Amino acid sequence: MDNPNWAQMEIEIESLCKLHNDAIANYENCREFANRMSLFLSDLEDSGCNSLANMAMGILVNCNPKVASHCEKANMEQGLLEQMKVEIKKKSGSPSCIK
Repeated sequence: MDNPNWAQMEIEIESLCKLHNDAIANYENCREFANRMSLFLSDLEDSGCNSLANMAMGILVNCNPKVASHCEKANMEQGLLEQMKVEIKKKSGSPSCIK
């Protein structure tokens, strides 16, 4: 289990939130978002951040990129991303992600 790099996690979640906003009506950005969220999930699991990994999994379960289609669950996904951002900011002050 790696020690979480909270500063890097905060940067990544901010970047993912922006990418998600850009991806709502853009298939290629949507696929990139899903790929990057998968990598972020892997990093969270490797760091032992199980609650955050579960949140990331929940986002990925609902992420279904479609060509020439608006994301039907964009608002729900954005809400989940915002919850993750809040949790990461809370945990960034603690020495471990497991409380």
